[in-house]
Amino acid sequence: MDIIFLYIGAFLLGSIPTAYIVGKVVRGVDIRGYGSGNVGSANLYEHVGKKWVYPVAAVEIFIKGALPIWWEIHVLDIDRASGYLVGPPLLAVTGNNWSIFLKLQGGRGIAVAGGTLVALSPVLAIFCAVIAIGGWNSTKSSGLWVLISLILLPMWSYLIHNNLHLVWYCLGLLGLVSLKRISANWMPFPHGISRKAVLFNRLVRDRDVADRTGWVRRIPEGSS
Repeated sequence: MDIIFLYIGAFLLGSIPTAYIVGKVVRGVDIRGYGSGNVGSANLYEHVGKKWVYPVAAVEIFIKGALPIWWEIHVLDIDRASGYLVGPPLLAVTGNNWSIFLKLQGGRGIAVAGGTLVALSPVLAIFCAVIAIGGWNSTKSSGLWVLISLILLPMWSYLIHNNLHLVWYCLGLLGLVSLKRISANWMPFPHGISRKAVLFNRLVRDRDVADRTGWVRRIPEGSS
């Protein structure tokens, strides 16, 4: 029964829309209507204030992402090689991406996923961070390099840990993040751009259009 409660708890914990709550409390805005429409730290940075990114990221990484795994290992005494270990982190990312508190809208799950990797394998977390941040520094395209790091993650997890459960977790993580990018919080397709181009942009660039600056700075009509 403990593992069932943990699975449910991980999903509910992941579903807490931290960035949405901060946007409402601090500025009285629904960040789903601003910029990318994403309920995450990047959108919070652009439209609420950069100082709020750090506490939100900390909650996403250590509370929503890492805590369910630490609970499994240190409280329920589940072995790190067990297949049970990968259920809660996948459910936490699922809850974050499709929050039951926001009509199945949410964030992209990157910070929460990072937290799960910190708890499951700090080496893999560092590997992903180096590729994503290093790629962003050279090309300023964070969406592309995050995707590349996730694509490489299953291979590296196998080479480093030789644990098929962890490999399947990494594949599941790639699938959840990719599906979230494509569905994009159920946003309608923009006019004047083909569906194929929009889907490509969503998957690779993590936005609907090529112009990043115009995309992330969008505000609702009538707002100032």
